[in-house]
Amino acid sequence: MQSLVYAALSAAMTVSCGILAFMYVPMKFAYLPSWLAYAALTGTIGTGCWVIAHECGHNAFSKNRAIQDVVGYVLHSLLLVPYFSWQRSHAVHHSRTNHLTEGETHVPYIKGELKGTVNLELHERIGEGPFAILQLVAHLVFGWPAYLLTGATGGSARGVTNHFIPSINTGPIELFPGSWKKKVWFSDIGVVGVVATLAYWAYNAGFATVAALYFGRTP
Repeated sequence: MQSLVYAALSAAMTVSCGILAFMYVPMKFAYLPSWLAYAALTGTIGTGCWVIAHECGHNAFSKNRAIQDVVGYVLHSLLLVPYFSWQRSHAVHHSRTNHLTEGETHVPYIKGELKGTVNLELHERIGEGPFAILQLVAHLVFGWPAYLLTGATGGSARGVTNHFIPSINTGPIELFPGSWKKKVWFSDIGVVGVVATLAYWAYNAGFATVAALYFGRTP
């Protein structure tokens, strides 16, 4: 019960920020600083929803697995995260932490492998400072979608993977074996449903409104 209260509270705070912004902040370029402030504030608050869904993925939200998966599925889908896909890959991440070939996410590049060789050569060409900045931007801006779509920063044992299409797996070890494949497809339904809703909203209210209110606050 306590977990559900926290989930409801985080969701209510996030939605309330969007409603207040829609009511009181004009959709004009002159108010860009206000929208940036909204994005920073609401994105921080909205992270609470992501963390709660994260706990659902860890089976730490409730003893009732059905309630847990419903909450996690809804919250992660609303944030365009495939719930069961990420639940599986994140579990692999924890079970293979610090493994150089079977680790999942944030795996160091290995000298002699393609990604390792490319990064070493780039580091030598542009220098320590520019390379650090490039890595920072790449991870913060492109890292999450790149991981979901290609398995970027994952270990070489699984090769290229995809959190939406479980059959994409170029390495010798499967990221989504057996019944997990069906769970991945079920996760896709939630994400596609939210994308369709956003498209319909943008069609009726304009892309700028959706960009400011939804994407601006997405954690």
